[in-house]
Amino acid sequence: MRSTRCDVLVVGGGSAGVAAALGAARRGAETRLVERYGFLGGMATAAMVGTVCGLYMTGPSGPPRLLNEGVAGEVEARLRAGGAEPLRRGRTIVLPYVPLAVATILAELVAGEASLSLDLHTTCAAAEGSPERLATVRLVGWRGTEEVAPRVVVDASGDAIVAWHAALATETPPVAARQLASAVFVLQGVADGAVGGARSVAVLRALHEGERAGELPHGCRLAAFRASGRAGEVTVKLALDELDVAAPADELTRAELVARRRVTALAGFLARRVPGFERAFVSHAAPQIGVRESRRIVGVDRLERDDVVGARKRADGVARAAWPIELWQAGEGGARYEYGPDDDWYDVPRGCLEHATCTNLLAAGRCMAASHEAMGSARVIGTCLAAGEAAGRLAAERAR
Repeated sequence: MRSTRCDVLVVGGGSAGVAAALGAARRGAETRLVERYGFLGGMATAAMVGTVCGLYMTGPSGPPRLLNEGVAGEVEARLRAGGAEPLRRGRTIVLPYVPLAVATILAELVAGEASLSLDLHTTCAAAEGSPERLATVRLVGWRGTEEVAPRVVVDASGDAIVAWHAALATETPPVAARQLASAVFVLQGVADGAVGGARSVAVLRALHEGERAGELPHGCRLAAFRASGRAGEVTVKLALDELDVAAPADELTRAELVARRRVTALAGFLARRVPGFERAFVSHAAPQIGVRESRRIVGVDRLERDDVVGARKRADGVARAAWPIELWQAGEGGARYEYGPDDDWYDVPRGCLEHATCTNLLAAGRCMAASHEAMGSARVIGTCLAAGEAAGRLAAERAR
């Protein structure tokens, strides 16, 4: 097994991880970025989220107002240059995107940094050190294993996997208390006007009736439909409620298996029973389910619900955020939102990116220290880009 060194190792190439790697490299640190898939973007690409949330200020009217410059601003500008247009949804504004466009933009940004190296198909298999300092991280990839001795690690894995392997303090909400995951897939061959407004209500009513009649598995009614604007194409997002079924003990495996069964059943039902879907078929589905909440570090500080709804400003604030608390909970049939004040923001504090005991471990994205409610706001792509970049900059400073 070969051994290497670097200033900053970033584990996880999602929005937060890429931004962290760019933030570190641009501060002069020799940086490694590793990602388990063959493409960058994390939930933005692997789960086909479809819209960048958290880029803009909230408010009932007015043009998009960018919350953060830096990497978040660069990604926003490149998406808009490629044809993406901000879309108002009530008090929020989102930026729709094509997953391949995000993967391409992030890859181009990474390739533009001379002091940043990228390894795809690579992830963390072990980590060792003391409660105060990480010593080594073992990576496993298609070429085998490698032991890295980084000065600083940014855990952007989505599941705080580095902290967990190193037996450092983390917290994991019980399965029943976590936000629901989702499965996204794309239908082709849908008739024009089959979804949208009253038609979507009629489709959802048919799904409810299909469940009651036993023609659909439980949970298939929790679908949302969005016409892509391309002829015959509709994107479907299915919330994964009621997963207590006989399946493997690992909840992520269980969710993936249930999701695929439901996608198949739902597509077949639509084609058989719902007008406008007679010729519809699944053209592609997200490579993995969309995970909204899992394991995270115990930090020096923790982002709380009151920080979000109170638009709290912090002396150690490293990024601005304004997305409402968006919670997808079992049994609720949809998302529940809690907003902070319009035309305002809260600060993400530096302390929620810093591990409580380990001085050379930082966290970004879903791994950062936050309460269940606060994570419902801070987990979105726009905030991950901004806070991830801040984690990378802090990592570069600590690596000196």
